[in-house]
Amino acid sequence: MTDSTILQPEGLEQRYKRYKEKIKHFTIMNDIFMRNVLKEISCTEYILQVIMNRTDIKVIDQTLQKDYKNLQGRSAILDCVARDAENNFFNVEIQGENDGASPKRARYHCGLLDMNLLNPGEPFDSLPETYIIFITKNDVLGYNRPISHIQRRINETEDIFQDGQHILYVNSKKQDDTELGRLMHDLHCEEADEMYSNILSTRVHQLKETAEGVNQMCQELEEIYNEGEQSGVQKGELKKARETTLALLEMGMSAEQIAKAVNLSIETIQNWISEASF
Repeated sequence: MTDSTILQPEGLEQRYKRYKEKIKHFTIMNDIFMRNVLKEISCTEYILQVIMNRTDIKVIDQTLQKDYKNLQGRSAILDCVARDAENNFFNVEIQGENDGASPKRARYHCGLLDMNLLNPGEPFDSLPETYIIFITKNDVLGYNRPISHIQRRINETEDIFQDGQHILYVNSKKQDDTELGRLMHDLHCEEADEMYSNILSTRVHQLKETAEGVNQMCQELEEIYNEGEQSGVQKGELKKARETTLALLEMGMSAEQIAKAVNLSIETIQNWISEASF
């Protein structure tokens, strides 16, 4: 006989209790937690300074989880796009799955940035320098290196083709005793006091261990829950759909319920669940 309480809707207080348990185990490698950490612009600035090996980078504005439109084709939601004082643009992406960090996806992000950075009538030479940065859970490129810098070159001369596009892959598995390795360690830390960076640890402590921060995270998780419950997500935005799927899974929803909530096939949902590791 089925326990009838299982079929009863869960109350807000019960969900918040479960949210708080989940929040304890979040790391910056988690999309939801990352975007809340990066709301503190000093955290974005620090991450860029370490990855770019430049202490002079000053972030003056940024957008998080913005839908970059392509009116003729596929759009995409970019995790973080930051602009520094020299008008360089940086797209920082946390990628937990290999297929989310394919070379052609990096190429597409370059194109989306360009389409959204040049105004009608402006000369092409006005395009700023752009940096697409994929911080990956696995060694996607397979070189066993902490960081890989990609630029176009002229085959006949080996000179760099000065188009202003840069792609960087950062392998978060490499957590050696370097500044970059220590940053990768911090991105995987659940506990603020185990982090090397005071900037990141302060922000993580705020989100996990203060009433204001925990409530902020709970509200965000509740918004995701309501989004899944009430309207699902638009087809074609697979990254956001996958993020919503994993969040709803952590909240206790079954694969069948999630499939209905996000309006995708049960096979797709089950594949995402089987690939994910929590």
